Order: sequence, then structure tokens, then C-alpha cells
Amino acid sequence: MHRFEKFTSLLLCAGFSLSLMSCTAKPTATESSDITNVFEATTTVETGESTTVTTETESSATSESTAETSETTAATTTAATTEATTTTTETSASETSPSSVSSETSATSTFSDEISAIYTKNPEEKKNYIIYNEAFGGTITESAMNKGFIGITIPSDGTNLYGNIPAEALEFTLFYDERQNLTLRDLQGRFLAATSTGDLILTDKPVEDNYQFWRLEKAEGGWHIINVGAAGNQALQYSSGTFSIKKVSNAKEFVFNFYEVG
Repeated sequence: MHRFEKFTSLLLCAGFSLSLMSCTAKPTATESSDITNVFEATTTVETGESTTVTTETESSATSESTAETSETTAATTTAATTEATTTTTETSASETSPSSVSSETSATSTFSDEISAIYTKNPEEKKNYIIYNEAFGGTITESAMNKGFIGITIPSDGTNLYGNIPAEALEFTLFYDERQNLTLRDLQGRFLAATSTGDLILTDKPVEDNYQFWRLEKAEGGWHIINVGAAGNQALQYSSGTFSIKKVSNAKEFVFNFYEVG
């Protein structure tokens, strides 16, 4: 009886030991497997995130690099085009300059070679003259307008008139009487005269009351040509392209010079 109890106790102890070993070993295996799985899962997640970040970074960098390259290329192309256009414009300007210079030279050459009349400080009797307004470059024609005559322009440098004298321009021959009053007769023998109504005319014969007579009075830069018969110091005037007679003043419209025709 005593041995049986002892044997029974040994069996119980052995069973308890096996149970204890079984309980202890199983949790150990489970924890090791769980740790491994967790580690692998964490590694996978981290690797995945790393890959995603890397991919996004590379994609972003590539996009930015491509955009910068495109902008740089566009800027370079625009700059090159602008420079090419500027160069072309400058070349064109340089190419046209000689033509302009040549044209100006030709004009100057023609202007200086064709002297048609020469300035005379003191006009003389029985010589032919162009009566010339220095301020506006005009001389008288026989085309009537507004109680006077239309003027025409001839180039001058203050010493000479240049170019051919226009056919419509009037040349006058000076004649003095005993009182030193003068008459102005064109190449057809007509008198330049005034009228009592204040008109400027060309007449084939002398008129009454001295309207065909003129006197010269010194003025700044030339002469005043004053009509003897007209009252109130009526003088030859060139204004707005027309020759007429008006009350004389110091205005440049009333100042004339005589250029002798050779």
C-alpha cells in the first residue's frame, strides 16, 4: 500500500512535469513566430514606404528637371531670335545709310552747281532782278489772286538763288526818274503798279497818280518797297503765299532783296 501510493505520486509528478514543459514550450514558439512575423511585416511596410517615397522623389525631380530644361531651351531660343532680329534690323539700317548719304550728296551737288541769280546789295538801273522775300523764300508770279499775285518758292542761301528760275516767275528791270522814284517793268514791258482800291496789278501803260512808282527804304535784312501813289505808306508784302500791298511795318513779310539775273 505504501509502495502503490509512492508509485502513484511519481506518476502524478511525472504528468505534472510533462504538462508544465508543454505549457512552457508552446508559448515560446508562438512568441518567436509572432516576433518574426511582426519584424517581416514592419520591414515590408518600411520597404514599401521607402520605395514609394523614392519613386515620388525621382518622379518629382525628373518633372522639375524636364520643366527647367524646357524653360531654359525656350528662353535661349527667344533670346537667339531677338538677337537675330536686332542684328537684321541694324544691318538693314546700315545698308540704307549709304543710299541716304548718296541722295543727300546728289541734292547738295545739284543745289550748289546751278546758280540762277546773285544777291545785289544796291540794285542798279536797267538791270534785271528777281524780287525775293528772304523770310519765306518767295518771288512774284503773274498769276492773280486775292487782289494780288501768287508767289513761288526758289531756293536761296542768302547769296545766290539756285535751280532754274520757274517760267512763271517775274523778272523786273529797274528804271529811275529824276526824283529817284523807280518803276518795275517785267520782260514784256508791263508795269507793276497799285490802284486806288488797294490792288496790285500789272499794266501795259503808266497809270495816273503815281501808282506805278515805287521807292526803296532800307529795312533790317533788305528793303521796303513802298508805293509812291498809295496813301498811308502802302508797301509790297508777301504773306500766305500771295503778294499784295499793305501798310508797311517792320515785319519780315515786308522785307525784300534783289537778285540779279545773269
